[in-house]
Amino acid sequence: MIRLCAALLCLPGLAFADGLWPVPYDDLLRQPHRTERFDALPSAAEPGHRIDQHWRAPGLTIGERLAGQTAHDTAGFDVLTGVPAQPLRAIPGTQGQTFAIAHHMGFGSNALFPVGPKGADLPEGRGEGSAALVFDTPQTAIGLRLHAEYPDPLGQRPAPGTAVLTFHDASGQITQLTLPLSHGVLSFGWRSDLGITGLTIQNSDPGGIAIDDILYDVTALAG
Repeated sequence: MIRLCAALLCLPGLAFADGLWPVPYDDLLRQPHRTERFDALPSAAEPGHRIDQHWRAPGLTIGERLAGQTAHDTAGFDVLTGVPAQPLRAIPGTQGQTFAIAHHMGFGSNALFPVGPKGADLPEGRGEGSAALVFDTPQTAIGLRLHAEYPDPLGQRPAPGTAVLTFHDASGQITQLTLPLSHGVLSFGWRSDLGITGLTIQNSDPGGIAIDDILYDVTALAG
């Protein structure tokens, strides 16, 4: 079953019918957790390090898409179709169209750029791709940070687009959220009663997105 949530409903404290609800990222940050910051590689300016395989961190695998899905070129962005196979498995894209990891000025550190149809070597290819996150164990809470367009005080850049996040939980339900993007770093967090097993991220931002500070394996504090 797929459940959809418009961005205006994604407010902290509001529980969805499927047991997924948003929480402040900083609340999760204050609890014991793991964070993937992509700092296993040395800092490098864009285009950075091209990654043609899945990315592995303790308890987390990141690919372009889930096994059973196909990434299509839609106006220069990856759009995912197809039914993911169970159990969920993150797989890479074609050569040069999976990820780049590079120093990101907005984050001030390494970040992951999902690479789109135009490839990792072109600026218009870095950030226009899709990403799939699969967790080794179901997660009761996760968080991440996205960066879309840089601040634009003169209003010369196109307006930021949207990100579509699709959550897969341990019961087989799917919840899809459409989030409006804005300039700069955006922090998101969620909790789930059913356990999040995977997440895909697609976007339509004119400048593409970067992903960093993926927070998972959150342990609730006693009391």
